[in-house]
Amino acid sequence: MPPFLARRQPPAESRGGEADARPEVTSIAGPTAGSRRTWPVWRELRACAGVAVANLFDQRARLIAAISGVAVALFLLLLQISILTAARHKVTELYDDFDFDVAIVPDSYQFLLSFDTLDRIVLDIARATGDVADTYGLNVDVVHWTVVPTDAVAYNLLIGMDPPSGFVHDSAIRDAWPLLATPHSLIGDKYSQKGAGPVSTGSVVEIKGERLTMRGQFKLGLFFYAEGAALVRNIDFSRLTGREPHTISIGLIKLKPGVSPEKARADIAAALPSGTMVLTKSQLEKQEREYFLSTKPIGIMIYISMVIACLIGGAIILQVISTEIANRMGEYAVLKAMGAAPALVYGIGLGQAAVVSFGALAPALVVGWLVLALLQMRTHLNTGLAVPMVLWMIAITAGLAAAAAAVVIRRVDRADPASLY
Repeated sequence: MPPFLARRQPPAESRGGEADARPEVTSIAGPTAGSRRTWPVWRELRACAGVAVANLFDQRARLIAAISGVAVALFLLLLQISILTAARHKVTELYDDFDFDVAIVPDSYQFLLSFDTLDRIVLDIARATGDVADTYGLNVDVVHWTVVPTDAVAYNLLIGMDPPSGFVHDSAIRDAWPLLATPHSLIGDKYSQKGAGPVSTGSVVEIKGERLTMRGQFKLGLFFYAEGAALVRNIDFSRLTGREPHTISIGLIKLKPGVSPEKARADIAAALPSGTMVLTKSQLEKQEREYFLSTKPIGIMIYISMVIACLIGGAIILQVISTEIANRMGEYAVLKAMGAAPALVYGIGLGQAAVVSFGALAPALVVGWLVLALLQMRTHLNTGLAVPMVLWMIAITAGLAAAAAAVVIRRVDRADPASLY
């Protein structure tokens, strides 16, 4: 009998009883007649793991191929989840830089670059409700600017702002704001892509025949909207874009202490004219995320790719373990005939699935960490491999292993000891 199914007890005379040449068997199946002790749980787990590893390493080339295939699937899954999580944060990063509770937008609003505008009078109407502590006007538009002296043309986002007051979180914007004292000044986004042209301090660009100089920098990186971005005062924004000076893209509202955003939203919406929509900050950010990650193809493609990666990884694990168990069906039948507990037989199958799955997860995490770090450095997306992401990958891997093992274990049930004779 194999050592993981039974062990010998000391002779009876050594225990003070009558001599008995027959060994006493303690089975994992449970206490038998005459048995006095059963294995502790940790020894059962060790037995399952030992057999599972030995079985898999019997065909090392096949094991390496299986782990490599699952590792690729897990790496792709990690990459997609990280990008999706980073994109979820990036598309609302401009709003995250502002301290507000409620926003007023045109009723045609879908995302930040909705080109309809509001009259500034809506901010005065909101103030009249009595719920509002302060208001702020924000403008966004896309402009073509020409880089001087190369004459290269870039397609960039221009952001017009009221004086920061208490609305702006970003200290870089607040510190650079005094540099916009002249009407021919910009603050450039340091995270702009190369195609946006130089945004370093002192660079000169031309918008609508007017030359402007970069006076400072901030960090944003709104490449979902345009290649680059720059900030100007609202009084200059209207001149550079051709919009009416009394219009804004979005009205931001800070509420008085103790006022509920939902109550203020209802009060303001009731007071405003048609053609406007009032959203709380969470609703505004939710709509922005849904537009890019659920409506636009980019999010849909990532979700589909994640499902495909999970299916591929699970299919490889299932195929490897299924083949391994099919090749050893007679051995499982022997274990059953010897009285092995179902926990042992099933544990071997689950152990094999765990070895393949978590053996693949380790290289996937190492390679993923390197690739995601490079991606973060090049795109400024927050894709660094953090502890929550590692925990997510462990949970997903465990789920794939458990699902594959559950399917394969049903085949073990068909191992019939009678078929051996």
